[in-house]
Amino acid sequence: MKKLRLSLFVATLTFASSAFTAEIPPPQVALVNSLYKAFAFEAVLDEPMGPYFIDQPKEVLLRYITPDLFELIHRDRVCTSTTHEICRLDFAPLWGNQDPAGTSVSFKAGPSGDTVVGNMRIGSQSTQLVYSLVQTRAGWRLNDITYDNGWTLRKILGAQ
Repeated sequence: MKKLRLSLFVATLTFASSAFTAEIPPPQVALVNSLYKAFAFEAVLDEPMGPYFIDQPKEVLLRYITPDLFELIHRDRVCTSTTHEICRLDFAPLWGNQDPAGTSVSFKAGPSGDTVVGNMRIGSQSTQLVYSLVQTRAGWRLNDITYDNGWTLRKILGAQ
């Protein structure tokens, strides 16, 4: 009887630990997930709680994106503030559209170890974004986003 209880206890622990382990996302997915948690207000609130993603200071953006991608975004923001016109970005790059209100999103590991797939839903419409990440000294960082239409954030921002 003691052996049966011990076996059941070990089996239960094994099942519980494997279920717990399966719930921990890979670090690439965790990074993208934390990025969207930080800026979920863009899709949820009518009044922003602070600057939008593309208007964040360098130290905030570098928690999530590569320095190279930061420079491309920064160049676009400088152009916008200098000319008082839309330069290259005329949409919310995290959401892949101009009005992310009501968007829900889920993430999963992509086909390669350096990609994450995001599924966006707005009402009955859905889109898929693919995030390209690179491993840096500071950890995984977002280096590009590919949108449903085939365009990438880096191409839109004018990267060669």
